[in-house]
Amino acid sequence: MNIPDLIRDYGYVAIVVGTFFEGEAVMLAAGVAASAGLLSLPGAIVASIVGTFGSDMFCFLLGRLAGQRLARWFPRMYARLGPVFGLIERHNDKLIVFYQFFPGLCAVTPMAFGMTRVSWLRFMGLGLAGNALWTLAYSLGGFYSAAAVRSTIAGLHGWAPVIYTAVAVIGVAAWYIRRERRPAANFS
Repeated sequence: MNIPDLIRDYGYVAIVVGTFFEGEAVMLAAGVAASAGLLSLPGAIVASIVGTFGSDMFCFLLGRLAGQRLARWFPRMYARLGPVFGLIERHNDKLIVFYQFFPGLCAVTPMAFGMTRVSWLRFMGLGLAGNALWTLAYSLGGFYSAAAVRSTIAGLHGWAPVIYTAVAVIGVAAWYIRRERRPAANFS
């Protein structure tokens, strides 16, 4: 079985599971797979919404049911929620819809909302609308970016292998440079 067959057979399940844990990269990849004809774009969007919505509701319920215990067990995590509670007070409904568009808020915001008095139905309704907007943005971004790259490469005819190789080399070089610039772990 080759990779395109695996994507066709298990792609939607992989999208649901992947977006439950990490949304942006999986949704971009889902859009690329849909652009390549391996998945349907509406199916990839629905699978992305299911995964992200499931993750958000899980975190909301975790905050609702075990928020105070989690705050005692993980004081550093609870400290990260302080600014989020301030945002909730100022931008309640807007924050439910748009928090996913702000890096760093995706992981902690649903849990923080669960620890407030926001009703689960209100969070669910507004969160679903926000998930749909966010998923459309990333999935369509992957879809149209892949289509643009494919048409550009098709116009270059025989240059495709050279371009793919150059992109791979640049990606590996960027990864290596980033890894080398990280501070060394201090184990003392």
